[in-house]
Parts: sequence; structure tokens; C-alpha cells
Amino acid sequence: MRMPVTTSLEMAKTKTAQALETVQTMAPQIPVDIMPGVSVRRTAGGIPVVRLHYSAHPDRNPDQHPEWKAQERRTYTSQADWDREQEILDEAGGGELVFADTLVAYWDKIVITDPAWRPDPQWTVIGGFDHGKTNPTALERAYIDYEGVIYFSGEYYVPGKSVWQHAPELLRMPDVNRFEACYADPTVFDQRTQQERGKEPKAIAQVYAEEGVEFLTRFHRNRNDQTFTEALLAHWGDLAHRNPTVRIVCRNYSDRPQPGRHDWDCPNLLWELMRTRRRKLTAIQLMSQNQSEEIIDKDNHARDAMKYVVMSLPEPTEKTWQDKIAEKLDAYRQAGMDEHSLNIYRFQMEREDRQREEQPAYIGRRRYGRIIIRR
Repeated sequence: MRMPVTTSLEMAKTKTAQALETVQTMAPQIPVDIMPGVSVRRTAGGIPVVRLHYSAHPDRNPDQHPEWKAQERRTYTSQADWDREQEILDEAGGGELVFADTLVAYWDKIVITDPAWRPDPQWTVIGGFDHGKTNPTALERAYIDYEGVIYFSGEYYVPGKSVWQHAPELLRMPDVNRFEACYADPTVFDQRTQQERGKEPKAIAQVYAEEGVEFLTRFHRNRNDQTFTEALLAHWGDLAHRNPTVRIVCRNYSDRPQPGRHDWDCPNLLWELMRTRRRKLTAIQLMSQNQSEEIIDKDNHARDAMKYVVMSLPEPTEKTWQDKIAEKLDAYRQAGMDEHSLNIYRFQMEREDRQREEQPAYIGRRRYGRIIIRR
């Protein structure tokens, strides 16, 4: 027999009042259970704090309804996020490997290992660049498809060399002449380096330009590592039910760095992502502050180059008018239209496109640092 709602509320109020009285006589921070999933504790200042866990809800109790937890867990990109938000564990995530769990669980979806894979020659090409001295200098090349999916395919990753040694190798990479933009840390445009004794120091980006690497663009958007982490995890969210919108091409992954030029693969980018961690606080630090979301600043050169691409929020590649016409005609053909009518539609659409091309052009908004001509 089910207990009336009024009686249940009265019992809950009674138990809560008893728990509040009990907790006042106990040492601070010791919880007293009111009911399954609900407890109360007292702070050092005497303030009562109630903890309400999701298991207090009858439909979310994992012992009776484990399917709710299984379904809800899939919406979180890491175990640490789940533990902090749902299990109410403030210390969760310290020292956590940020991307490794997702990469391992969905490797076949995120990582392209097909030896024959190549990007569509019509896709937009964008780069990210991070200059280093003793640390690696990294360039990550990315392609944007017609749906806006970002494919990282090709990288340069070499430590300990000078600008004039990097430049020739960078220029040998495929498709660098097709960059719509190659974003670099603003410091390479601001920091100056002494190239020759007695001569005025030059900006690092200027030295690259003099060596033929003229495609570097100052990155103006958000460079925060935590923001980038959340953005990338959003691209990889709920992969049990959807496809990733950031993919990485790698046919030669290794658990150690592979310096050099990789024309179509990104092994060092994957290596860095697999090692990315959050900062871990000591037990003493956790007594006075919440768990940090800070990303450890280590092994992050290819990751920084990736960050500039992802955080630039690239737009999908626009299809050519020939492709658009072909898609429309194919849809008409599947709908049962005869070839004579299809030819008429093709002629009309081609004529309309020529008329648009003949319209006067004007200067449009800037995109990726370049001026777009619109009609």
C-alpha cells in the first residue's frame, strides 16, 4: 500500500529536523543521512549544508533504474565531468587525462587510419602554427568539408632549429600554397629576434616572411586552454549517437614523439592530446580551494596549433555552382523527372549562374584575414 503524499512530506520534515539537531552536536563536515541520496552537514561556521544526490529521485536510483545513469553518462565527455556534476565530488578531475578516454573509446570514429584517404581538393585549407626554439615548432594543416567537419591531415613538428632551417621544410608541405589562413600565436608578430650582430632585431613572423613563409596570420580569438578544451570535447560529445566534427588523420601513431614533416598524418598531435592533463592540487590545497580546471602547460605545441584552427570557428567549404547544379539535377532524377526536362532545368540554372557572375562586384566582409569579393 502506497503511503499518502502528505504523510511522506511530514515524515521527511521530521527526519530533516532531527538531522539538523544531530548535526549541530557533531564535528564540522560530518554528514548525517536524512534519506537515501539526501544528507546534511555543518560547516566550521555553523551553517547547515544539504547534499541532494540524483539517487534521491525514485526514477534515477541506479539500483532500481540503471538505464537512466547509463543514458545520462553518455552526454558527458569525461568521467571527471560526471563525477563533479552528478556525483558531487569536488576533487574529481585532478590530474585527469582530458582527451585520452574519448580518443580510446571512439578511436575508429575520430582517427582516420585508411592509407588511401586524402582530403577533397575543393575543401578549404587552414593552418595553425606554433613557433618554438628549443621546443618543437609545429604546423598543423586542416581541411574543412562542406558540412563544416574539420580534418587535421598533415603536420610539421621539429625542435631545436632556427627560422631559416624550418622555412624550406614548411614550404615543401603539400597545400601550404592553398592556405586560406594559417593562424599563429600573436607573440611571433611581437617578439623580436637578433638575426645578425649590429643589425636591428626583427619580428619572428617577419623573418619567416623573408624566408618565403608569407602565409602566417595573427590569431585574434580566444586562446584560453580551458575554453579550447571544452570546445574540442563538444566536437567529440555524445559520439555513441553522432559523428565527430573534428577528425585526425594518422596512419603511424606512436607512444612517443615523431619529429619531422608528415605530409598527410598528425602523429605528434595525437601524442600530445593523449597526454593532456588537468593540474592536480595537493590535499592541503584542496582544503582551501576547489579543484582546478587548469590544463598543464606541457607537450602542447601541436595542440596549440590545433587550438588556433578550432577556435577560429571555420565555416564550411562552399560548394561550386557546378556541384550545386549536379545535386539538384540528381534529386530531380531520383524523383522521376525525364532527361528532356532535366536538360531544360540545367540550361536555366546555368544561365542564372552566368547572370549572377555578370553582376557588379563589391567588397565584402573580411574572412580569415582576407577580403572577400561579393556580387
